[in-house]
Amino acid sequence: MNIGTRKIVVDEAIAQLRLYAETNGAVLRYYDGLPGMTCVGGSDPNQITLEDLARTMVIGSDLRALDIPWLLEVDAEKELAAIPVDARLEDAAPGSGLFEAAMALDDKFTGHRGFGHAKKSKLLHLKRPYLYPVTDSFIRMTYGSASAGAEFLTAVHNDLVNPANVRDFKLLQVRLIAEPATSAARLLGEVPTLRLLDILASLLGEAK
Repeated sequence: MNIGTRKIVVDEAIAQLRLYAETNGAVLRYYDGLPGMTCVGGSDPNQITLEDLARTMVIGSDLRALDIPWLLEVDAEKELAAIPVDARLEDAAPGSGLFEAAMALDDKFTGHRGFGHAKKSKLLHLKRPYLYPVTDSFIRMTYGSASAGAEFLTAVHNDLVNPANVRDFKLLQVRLIAEPATSAARLLGEVPTLRLLDILASLLGEAK
């Protein structure tokens, strides 16, 4: 499969996802809400809550004290309400209404000093986990110049709808679901394809 500027075969992807699951149990439980994808969108999908901010800390958002009151006071209820909690990036072609709604919500959390793309993506993915990819420094390496904003969302959308990738991600999910009950990787069979993509993108960037 092709992810950003990198390639990985399904067998290697499975091995990498197993390792991720084994070493990130707290992230899968408290951030991703596994098993069961509990609290999709948070306890209040159209509001930013202290619970949301605590969950992002588990995945390393490194929020500062000054970030917290600002985030709680951002008036983004209208933009959040405009996007269903199960809206998918696969359905958000550039120029579509869903894509524009996604960028409008992204813009609401732009411009606060010290609150960059990585922190923002971890919060937005939590609120709309099928639509916003997580990004970090390693994912930015994988996606090169298209690592932020509309260009990044477009690049990830294109990877998700690439027919060869669609086939390989389906195979990945089948194999993850078939993992032994004692395997932590089995939990990843529940997550959105988008989440598998950003985990692999981060691991590929880290391996450079």
